[in-house]
Amino acid sequence: MRSFWYFIRTNRYLLFFGVLLTYFSSFGQTFLISLYIPEIERVFGFTNTGLSSLYAVATMGSAFSLPFIGRLVDTVSLRRFSIGVVLGLGVACLLLSLAIHPVMILFGFFGLRLFGQGLMSHTSISTMARAFDSNRGKAISIATLGHPLGEATLPLLIALLIGALGWRTSLQLEALSLAVVVLPLILFFLKGQERSVIYPHQTEGAEVSKSKNPFRVMRDKDFWIITPMVFIMGFLNTAIFFFQIKLGNSRGWDPAWVAGSLSVYAIASALSMMSSGPLVDSLTARRLFPFVLLPYTAGVILLASFTHPLSYPLALVLIAISNGGGSTIKNALFAEVFGTEIIGTVRSVFMTIIVFSTALGPISFGLLLDAGWSYGQVFWLSAGLLGLIIIWSLRPLRGRRQAKT
Repeated sequence: MRSFWYFIRTNRYLLFFGVLLTYFSSFGQTFLISLYIPEIERVFGFTNTGLSSLYAVATMGSAFSLPFIGRLVDTVSLRRFSIGVVLGLGVACLLLSLAIHPVMILFGFFGLRLFGQGLMSHTSISTMARAFDSNRGKAISIATLGHPLGEATLPLLIALLIGALGWRTSLQLEALSLAVVVLPLILFFLKGQERSVIYPHQTEGAEVSKSKNPFRVMRDKDFWIITPMVFIMGFLNTAIFFFQIKLGNSRGWDPAWVAGSLSVYAIASALSMMSSGPLVDSLTARRLFPFVLLPYTAGVILLASFTHPLSYPLALVLIAISNGGGSTIKNALFAEVFGTEIIGTVRSVFMTIIVFSTALGPISFGLLLDAGWSYGQVFWLSAGLLGLIIIWSLRPLRGRRQAKT
């Protein structure tokens, strides 16, 4: 434990940079954007299907843009790339706040999903994976703490702002916070960092991919062993949280109880992230990878089998263990398997899969529920898929240091 705190103290500025970006990536996450949905529907007269379809199109558009923009973290200075991402997210907030036509909403959603959900997290984790070797697991676990911190603190704050000032002003304040808080902190945290961190493509011996097609990483066999786990977690996470209030209503749970359970989820996720870092550094991500989905499967089975109110927070704790620890493990795994020289390219392709899965999750659950399936049946189907993916994940990874690009 002493060495862990020593690691944080000696690398605090770069680690704070990572947490800063993952925390403010919340501006592009579904759990925060969803707070604006009722007001946008009211102002523009959208139906549930109409606005959710618009959101899905924007999400999928950002997914396909990610590999071509995200790979630039391998070739552009970290300072310049980070500033560009933050400015892009700020412009998206402003565009949505000024929307007077559905097309503006579409592009606003697109920017939030691309720069927020996608590139803010991508920049943070790619930097941690590249900058640290023996302590990579610890660095990633600390940087990703921004996600549960955002889940625990921002929804209440944004809800209060929307109630007091309106949804448009709230979005404008988000943009302002990015300009006056995040940008200066980025410059401060990156000041004095080693040249290999700021300019990774200029370090001696670096072999940055020159391919204009980042999807060439999909030719690697290991890619297809890892992909199902990455896909199913994004798919189910978004679907479960998207329908959580309706799930609670169907089982007689108080909406406040359902919403309050997210705090339990955030705490469990943070603890799982922190504990998984040292495990990755001692055991390697390759050894831990096949076990990531076991707690998640147990949580989904709990939701399928029980309707007691306690079943929801307990299930979220199990899901959070997989999500928190899995975030550290999968990001360290990318570096172990594909190498750090092209980590931005590799992560951007996997981020495409994640974002695409988050677009498909709610739609798939909605189709099954509209077809007459119960929530219990949907969860049993999900548990079966998780079991098959766990078996698939037992296949050996070659763990090469550099992928073919």
